[in-house]
Amino acid sequence: MRMMDYEYVGDRAALEEAVERLGSCRSISVDLESDSYHHYAEKIALVQVCGGKDIFILDPLRVDLSPLAGLLTDASIEKVFHDVDYDGRMLLTFLGVKPSPVFDTMIAARILGKERVGLADLLGEYFGLEMDKKFQKADWSERPLGGEMLEYAAMDVAYLAALRERLVDELERTGRMAWAREEFERLLETLEPMPERAVDVSRVKGARDLSPRQLAVLRELLQWREERARERDLPSFKVIGNDRLMGIAQSCPRSRGQLAASGILSERQLARFGADILAAVERGMRIPRGKLPSFSPPPRQKRDFVAEKILRELKASRDRKAAELNMDPGFLMPNAVLKAVARLKPADAAELEKSGLLKGWRLGIMQEIISGE
Repeated sequence: MRMMDYEYVGDRAALEEAVERLGSCRSISVDLESDSYHHYAEKIALVQVCGGKDIFILDPLRVDLSPLAGLLTDASIEKVFHDVDYDGRMLLTFLGVKPSPVFDTMIAARILGKERVGLADLLGEYFGLEMDKKFQKADWSERPLGGEMLEYAAMDVAYLAALRERLVDELERTGRMAWAREEFERLLETLEPMPERAVDVSRVKGARDLSPRQLAVLRELLQWREERARERDLPSFKVIGNDRLMGIAQSCPRSRGQLAASGILSERQLARFGADILAAVERGMRIPRGKLPSFSPPPRQKRDFVAEKILRELKASRDRKAAELNMDPGFLMPNAVLKAVARLKPADAAELEKSGLLKGWRLGIMQEIISGE
């Protein structure tokens, strides 16, 4: 990786100067680093911004970044991201603003049918660059950050503007620039803050196969883990993994001997967490039968053989069109959308448009498909 020139911004005066200089740019590239892999409460640990030849690394742990909000919402400045869905939600959560307008290099690559759309993949394809990935899981909230880590962070925005130009050339050549703009706008419209943390048994693989009693034990175990993670300022998976909690919920050990004999926990985990885990199991076992949690059964629907036939035909047509456009079929037209269209059974393209199931460029393609059926 080549040496990157950047300016570290860790005080108010330096931030105001950076914002002023960036404010004269027509386009800026933005990326951020979070600390979700190392801490309980996810937060922004760095914000990297490149405008022209200037790269600024802004430190939100040292200076309030609220002056950046106006720059991110300035309609005269395009903000270039790689995956604005995540970065945008983080900025909305912690700065209270949606960056706009945006150009998302990952979405642009998907519109163009690229198989590999990671930033490192695209920089390798277009510029022959090799990005060192050794800091991907680093703790970006540590201070001070070493020079090598800061250079790595600067690299994430150093080539985004150039990558944008190459992608724009291809989008315009293929007539898909309008498609990309629609996707960027749709992403911003649906952008929401990061969800609040909450224990949710439905997100644990295999939970639906548990009995109500086992499900109650699993819920207590998840709640205990959440509290433990908060106390120790760790991501919950670093306390103990879901697979082990599932094993405990399935076997419901009532004594230390039973827990040890199950082999679910390592000796270290048994020593550290054994008593707490048994207490959580006991709480789950004592929940009255009438208050046990359960999953609602899926609604029974009479099979619609006509809709099933339409869905098969739509999938086949979608796949042919995706191959023609050299695009991922699931990105072109998600299966959930196809199912909704099949259930609707639109008589013609006009009825499909009126339904609101599809808009913009995807609506146009589906209208072509339906007209050709």
